[in-house]
This record gives sequence, structure tokens and C-alpha cells, in this order.
Amino acid sequence: MIEKRLQKRLRKATILVICICTVFLICGGLFSSYLARTREEFLREQVIAETEEYKNRILKQLEADFQTLSTLSVFLNSEYISDAELLAEHLRQTQEYNEYITIAYYNTDGKGVIASRGRDILTGAGLSDLSPEGADSIEKALNGESCVSRLFESQISGNRVFVYSVPVYENGKIIGALAASDHIEIFSDILSGNTVFGGGGYIHLIDSEGDFLVRSSNSVVKDNVPSIFEGPYLSGESRSNVEDALENQKRIFSSFSYNGRDYPFLLEPIGLNNWYLFCVNTGDSLNARTDISTHMAQLMAAAIVLLVIFLMLYGYRLMRNYNKELLYLAYHDALTGAENMSRFRQKLIETLKTGRGSVAAFTIRQFPFLTEIFGKEKSDQLLRQIREIADRHITAEEFFCRDAEDRFYLFFKDTEKNIIRRRLEAFISEIEKTTIFNRTDYQLAIYCGVTISSDSADPEAEAENMLTHIHFALNKAKGGHSSTIWFFDTELHKQEELENYIESHMHSALENGEFKMFLQPKKDLRSGSLNGAEALVRWQTESGKMIFPDQFIPLFESNGFCTSLDLYMVEQACRQIRTWLNGGMEPVPISVNQSKLLFFEGDYVHKLTAILTKYQVPAHFIILEILEGLALENLDELNEKISQLQKLGFRISLDDFGSGYSSLNILGNLKIDEVKLDRDFLMNAADQNQNRVRLIMEEIVHIAGRLGISTLAEGVETPNDEQFIRSIGCDTGQGYLYSRPLSAEDFDEKYMKHMV
Repeated sequence: MIEKRLQKRLRKATILVICICTVFLICGGLFSSYLARTREEFLREQVIAETEEYKNRILKQLEADFQTLSTLSVFLNSEYISDAELLAEHLRQTQEYNEYITIAYYNTDGKGVIASRGRDILTGAGLSDLSPEGADSIEKALNGESCVSRLFESQISGNRVFVYSVPVYENGKIIGALAASDHIEIFSDILSGNTVFGGGGYIHLIDSEGDFLVRSSNSVVKDNVPSIFEGPYLSGESRSNVEDALENQKRIFSSFSYNGRDYPFLLEPIGLNNWYLFCVNTGDSLNARTDISTHMAQLMAAAIVLLVIFLMLYGYRLMRNYNKELLYLAYHDALTGAENMSRFRQKLIETLKTGRGSVAAFTIRQFPFLTEIFGKEKSDQLLRQIREIADRHITAEEFFCRDAEDRFYLFFKDTEKNIIRRRLEAFISEIEKTTIFNRTDYQLAIYCGVTISSDSADPEAEAENMLTHIHFALNKAKGGHSSTIWFFDTELHKQEELENYIESHMHSALENGEFKMFLQPKKDLRSGSLNGAEALVRWQTESGKMIFPDQFIPLFESNGFCTSLDLYMVEQACRQIRTWLNGGMEPVPISVNQSKLLFFEGDYVHKLTAILTKYQVPAHFIILEILEGLALENLDELNEKISQLQKLGFRISLDDFGSGYSSLNILGNLKIDEVKLDRDFLMNAADQNQNRVRLIMEEIVHIAGRLGISTLAEGVETPNDEQFIRSIGCDTGQGYLYSRPLSAEDFDEKYMKHMV
């Protein structure tokens, strides 16, 4: 009876154990399936992210080669093009230096010069001397399109190549096309290596027909097949899906079997010439080892139920923690624990999809010196403290990251400048007051740049714009000894872009004659006739855009380029006077502004004399205008230089008298021939209530006359202005009443042709 009871209990226990095992195995199977799907999704995201990186590297390689070729095209001018031998030698040197297989130049008549590696230079070549793909590329460039051809077998080099081509411009017109060919193998270095997918994969480059363009040396399939549609790669439904994806330029995940093993792969379109990246995941990575651990746990679960349950739970915890660790390492900074720039960018894009916000970037003043003085341990401690402080200053919808060394980024939901500034000031203040360096005499300072999002419809593009603009704002904030917050200013940025253009193009603009001389007439107030003109500079770029003096003159004065421009304008004035003399016209004197830097150069007089000699122009036709500020430093030296110039025949005019530190002492001690009254004098004198200004202006004219100095009033805009300056005895008037500044051609047409 007891035995039966024990057997019955044993049967119940066995049934219970079997049920538990069955339930566990079912749950284990479901759980394993979940893990497999999770890993597959993670692997897909990882493969897509890394494939995008390799695709960007290829596109950047192409972009860099286009930039190189475009840069080379700038140096092809008329001198090279008209001299076939010189052009051929230039192309040969360019081909050797840049290691192109072939480089060619064709003019708009379809004639060209071809330089190929290991071959004689071919001159007088026609488009028929090129492969159809090369000729097509040249024709597109001649029509203004920069392009890259499909892959083809070169008739010249016999290699499998593709061609870059860009148009060549001169004075805004296309004068030819520059093209270069290169091996497709230039991408081999990008795609080769044992680091693809963490050592667990490899990448081929193929075309839209599935043919291999660049093979990876790490391929598991060693058969030398020409296409993925041959050999062990594709069959059945997988082949059909891949054909459809290639035809429609789509991304596709699939797999192939080889030696009894499945290999997942991704086909990713590059977006150029229907090329694709064929990315194979071999599974020889950390994720493969995770698969082995999972299978071991499943086998152990079938043998010992309790142990398997424990191992499954433990394995699940390990997997979960492992995935968390991977994600943490991928998106966090190891030193501070803050999120990194990659994660910040992702969050920024996602946030901008639903609203606006602002990004602040900040760095620590002279952080390398701080590390050198206090040691790396202290500086690292400071960075960790900044992370802790940042966590206290952001809300749940805001985020923070550390990018590199001492650079951090904050995202605020706020878009009002005053609110953002107050929050940043509180944040920076806490850093300055609570960090470890507060207990030292070291003055900690934070530089902070801020940019605010716009209402862009493209969150990804807006995010990139914000992260670009933030660098300009941060650079503006740098340089001081105290903490500074600077907001990105679109108008200021445009001004900086213009200044950058000016400084990077000023020398070439001078060489290319982009600086144009305009002339504003001067009127003799006694006779009413023309008695001179002032040379004013305008900058007209090759594209036709006009840059005005107030946009470039202050920059030239600060960087010293004004010395070259002033001499250039003297030469333009002399050239114009020589044109008048050659045309039988009676020249009028032209006044030219001279900067302080130029006026005190040691060989200044010699340079002026050389220009006069070059054009055979008498010096009395040139009036040199100087600013009164020159007289404030060394009056004796200035008078000595003026005397040298007057002995040669030049006349010296004091420009803008009354705009700065004007004094009668300057008139009394400076040996000038003319004084130009600043236009502000006349503007104030036009007010009938400004009797004092009128009286002062009248006395200046009177004193100048007694000193033998002629007077010129600028800014004459109305008949009343002219009547007033004539009434006080002024000699000459200049202003819009008579004429705006005119080009030299228009000035001749209006004033000079009747003098013939």
C-alpha cells in the first residue's frame, strides 16, 4: 500500500517534471527565437551603419578627386591652352604628380592633348581617340557638367577605368574640359582589411549587373566568378529579389549558402553609376560567440531542467547586460559616462522632427595648459564634474554629450536668447564655483557658442547646419580671459564669409584686374567748369558681383593689402591720363587716396616715380590724398615726405578734414596743397539752425586761403549746398549734385570727348 502510494507520488512527480521541462523548453524556444530576432535587428542596424560609413568614404574619395581636378582646371589659362607643347608638358607633370592613368584637355572645338602613364603625349587628339565613355564625359564637361563615367576598358591605357571630367572656365566662359581616368582599384584600400564589421565580414564593389568591380581579399568564396549571379551566391527566390533590387536601386538583405553554412548579406546602392556595396557578414565576431553560448544553454536545458532554467535565466541576463554594454560603449564617453557625439546627433535629428530647440557647445579656456599644470587626473576629474553639473541643468527632454577632450554639447528646448543665456550663465557659474579648481588661484573660464534651430522641413539637414554653425559661434566666443557666450549670427556669418572670400581672392583679383577705377568729377566753383576727378575703387568679380569699398577697404587696411591697392590705383590713374593725352584730350588732375602704411614705406617715392616714368605722365596731374591721422604721429617726417613729392610735381590733399582730430594746427604746420572738408561739415551746415558750424566752416576756408591752401567741399548734393560753399569762398565742389562716381568710359563720354 505504501509502495503504491510512493509509486503514485513518483508518477505525479515525473509528470510534473515532464510538464515543467516541456513548458521550459517551449519557453526556451520562444525566448531563443526572440533573441535571434533581436540580434538580427541589431546586426542589420550595425551592418547598415557601417556600410553607410564605407559608402561615404567612397563618395568622399570621388569628391576629393573631383576637387583636385577642379583645382587643376583653375590653372589652365589662355597661355597654356594656346601653346600645345606647354599644355602637354603641364598635363604630363599633373598626370605624374596625381598618379592618374590618363589626363586629357579638350577645347570647345573637340581638339585636345592626352597624357597617359607610360605613353607619349598625344597632341591634336580628337574625341574619336577616346573611348565612347571618355568622349561622352568630355562632351558633358564642355556643356558645363562635372561628371564621372561608367567603368570601361580604356583604348589608351588598356586598363579597366572610369573618367572624371570638369569644365574649364576663363572669365566665366567654358573654354574646354579637363578629364582624368583612374583604376577602379583606388577603392580597394577603402574596402579591404580585417576590420569590416569588427572582423566579422567583408565588402565587394559591384555594378547593377551584379558584376564584381572590386573584390575583398577576405572573401569566403574563393571561386573567381565574374558576377554574384554565378557561383554559389544566389539561387531561386533570393536571385529574383536581388535582380529586382538592382533594377530599382533598392537596399536589400538576403543570404547565400556555402559549404553548408548560411551567410547573410546586404546590397547597398552607392548612388553613383548604379554601383553597389555587396556586404557579407561571416558571423566571426562577438555576436557569433553569443550564438554559441545560446545553443549551449539550450542543450544544457534539455539535459538538466533545473540547471538549464538557471542557465537560461543567467544567459538571458548576460545577453541583456551584454547588449546594454555594447550600446553603452557605442553611445557613451568612457571617461565621463556622458553620451557621445554620435548619440547626440541622433537625438538632435529625432527631436527636431517634432519641434525646435537650441544647441550650445562649450570648451574650457587653455585646457591643455590646465592639464599640464595640474595633471591629467585633476583635469579628468574636472570633466567628470562638468558632466554631473550638466545633468542638474537639463530637463528630461534635453540632452548632453562630450565630443572630444574638453568639448561638450547641450541641447535645450528653449529658443529665446534671454532664457538660453540665463540658463547657460547659471550652468557656467556652477562650474566656476563648485569644481576642484575653485579651491586654487587658477581662473577657470568657459567659452560657449549657441545656435538656435530654424523651421526647416528637413530635420537631418537642419541638425547638420546647427552642428556646423555652432563651430562658428564657438570660435567667436574664444579668445578672452573670462567666460563668454556667443550666439550664432546669420548676418555676421555672411559678413565673415564675404571677408573670407575677400582675403582669399584679393591677390588674384588684383592680378586679374577685377578692381575697377571709377571717377567722380570735381567742379570749379568760380568758372563752373570741370577741374579734376577723384579715383574711387570698385571690385567687380569674375562672376559680375560688385563688392563695394566699405566691404573691403577696412579689411585691406588691417591686413596691409591697401599698400598694393593704392599703388594699383595710382597706376590706373596714370594709365587713364595717358589715354587722354594719346587721344588729344586735355587731361584733368586725378586724386588718389594713399594709406598710412604706403605713405611711410621707404621706397614709396621711388615706386611713384617708376609709375610716372612707365606712362610718361607729368606728376602735376596726380593729387595724392592723405588722412589727417598721419600728422598726429611724426609731423616732421610727414612734411619731409610731402616736400619730396611736391618737388617731383605731385600735389598733396588732406582728405576728410573735420571727421576726426582736426585742428587748425594741422593746417598751419602741414605743407599741403589742398584741404578737403568732410561731408559731415556740409550736412550740418545745411541746417539753418547750425550757424556755428557755418561760421567755423567759413573761417576754415578763409584761413586756408590765406595759407595758400585750396579748399574742396565733399558731399555737395543740393543747389543750396553749392550756393553756400560758393558764398564762403570754397574753391571746388564734389558730390552727387554734379555726378555719382562713373566708370572711366562713362566719364570720358560725359566730360572728356568735347575736349578733343
